[in-house]
Amino acid sequence: MSHSERQYVIGMAGHIDHGKTVLVKALTGIDTDRLKEEKKRGITIDLGFAHLTQNSTIIDVPGHEKLIKNMVAGVTTIDLVLFVIAADDGIMPQTREHLDILNLLGISRGIFVITKIDLVDDEWGDLVEEEVRNLIKNTGMSGAPVIRVSGVTGEGIEELRGTILEMMSGIAVRSDDGIFRLPIDRVFVKAGFGSIVTGSVISGTLEIGQTVEILPEKLRSRVRGLQSHDTDVEKVAAGYRAAINLTGLDKNQLQRGQVVTLPGYYEAVNLFYARISVLPESPVVLKNRMRIRVHLHTTEVIGRIVFLDRRELSAGETDFAQVWLDNSVYASFRDRFIIRQFSPQNTLGGGIVLETNPPRFRKKNSDAVIDSLKGLESDSQKDRILSAFSLVDLHALSEKTLQIKTGLSIEILKNQLDELSTQNLIVSFSVGQEKFYYSRQQLDKVKQVIRKELKKYHQLYPGRKGMPVPEILSNLEKYFSQDVVTHAISSGMKTGQFQITEDAAALPDFKVQFSRKDETVLIRIEEILLEDRFQPPLFGDLAASLGIPEKELREYLGILKKDKKIVSVEEKMFFHSDAIRDVVSLIKEYFRDHEEMRIADFRSMLGTTRKYAVPLLVYLDNQNFTRREGDIRKAGSSLIHQ
Repeated sequence: MSHSERQYVIGMAGHIDHGKTVLVKALTGIDTDRLKEEKKRGITIDLGFAHLTQNSTIIDVPGHEKLIKNMVAGVTTIDLVLFVIAADDGIMPQTREHLDILNLLGISRGIFVITKIDLVDDEWGDLVEEEVRNLIKNTGMSGAPVIRVSGVTGEGIEELRGTILEMMSGIAVRSDDGIFRLPIDRVFVKAGFGSIVTGSVISGTLEIGQTVEILPEKLRSRVRGLQSHDTDVEKVAAGYRAAINLTGLDKNQLQRGQVVTLPGYYEAVNLFYARISVLPESPVVLKNRMRIRVHLHTTEVIGRIVFLDRRELSAGETDFAQVWLDNSVYASFRDRFIIRQFSPQNTLGGGIVLETNPPRFRKKNSDAVIDSLKGLESDSQKDRILSAFSLVDLHALSEKTLQIKTGLSIEILKNQLDELSTQNLIVSFSVGQEKFYYSRQQLDKVKQVIRKELKKYHQLYPGRKGMPVPEILSNLEKYFSQDVVTHAISSGMKTGQFQITEDAAALPDFKVQFSRKDETVLIRIEEILLEDRFQPPLFGDLAASLGIPEKELREYLGILKKDKKIVSVEEKMFFHSDAIRDVVSLIKEYFRDHEEMRIADFRSMLGTTRKYAVPLLVYLDNQNFTRREGDIRKAGSSLIHQ
């Protein structure tokens, strides 16, 4: 995107009645007080919008202390702030609070505008300007331009407009990388079109016809139309002010605070890890589990702060914490937010989101969690990726999820994953078309847990060939995803850490140890199968005959199959291997005098019933002892070469 295509969002800030709305009208000719109550009271209550140029929007925000949540909603996505201070009043309480909020949100590009300059003399104007410069000297906007204007006489307006345009030209072009996200700041209905939402695009691109998801409610809709600066467009991108016409949703389903994004990337969030910073002038100490107001994007939600290794955070301090929210919101990696006191509503500080929807914090894990959060803060892309794995404990992550958790573009992420794989620091496996990753350290932990499970199982059941894989998955599902356990077993089998017999896993040095009871049962099974060798009891009848549970019988049959003493011709039909050898001898003798054999011939030969004869013939076909041609069998290749 070039500078000529670039869209700019300019936000207003400042104390109530310092002339923000008048200034916007002087710059643009547009009155942003759009609500009847605003006209009546003479103050801005909600957000107002006006166009300065064809590709720039000014957002007018309220200055009243009780309307700070609307002010925060307006400035979270701006490129440049016009900070208004009235010459006749000078610096006031909301002046300081608005400046604190801008600093906490990382907004460092601004112009300080001294308004109502026509009401004071030059000497007084000089004093106010000096006061402003002292106010901002230790902030992110130190050295910002200070311009004196009058919205009534027009003094300084052209100088201000020129400074705005000059500063806009120096703002870097935003990358279109990332997933589309637009926090909703306004909802309305237009006759003939339906529901429309507006906001500033903070990442990605969106085109007409695409399907979108509205979080946290996870509503689906299709984009019917797009506008930017009152102009119909086919596409909007990061940095644009956009109006989105959504199909299939009523106005009452939509509200400020929701976020429009693409399906399948983000989840609703009710807790997250963050770095918390308390304002240097905060009158209140942040205490553990203290009730707070969280302002994130265009929403406000009540929550609590849980510190990891301390009980409180004082003025000017910063540390990691987990934030618990009463209601779900949208939040993502490195989103900034404001913390205000529950009551009275003073701004206390802010934070940066580092990890969303982690498990609830436990004190015993504090050191590991803190190390991982430091990694996520790092400028090192590899550290961020490895830390993302450690915070999800023992679960694998897809490329899509890793992109969200690290804030990296998909191209950079794939390159880093390739390097980490080459360095043997991560492993991967596929489920269908999707690839998943987790760290080598995680893999070793999973294998260690599986080894403990197998060791315990071998001690309890020394006579069984191993622990059934489905049982391993079931036992460990509350700790790890099944895909991870399955991959760990497969990996361990390749490296000789586990042995697999049919559907059972065992440690590599494990050997079945039979008890006297086991040996007795195994001998008895063989005897029963040989008593009527061509019509043996089926699985259920065999368990009843032995007086043991079916699950236990399955274990014994598995042992005999492994030792090649019995053969399974159907799921619940087992023949002794001696009986199978006798069958092969009989049909070999039969084919010396006959070219073909029918089921009736086979049944008569063995003195058995069709229930047993048909499964036996299918087994003989599969082993190439016989070859089926329609309703008859002929000698198979295995029989001929025997």
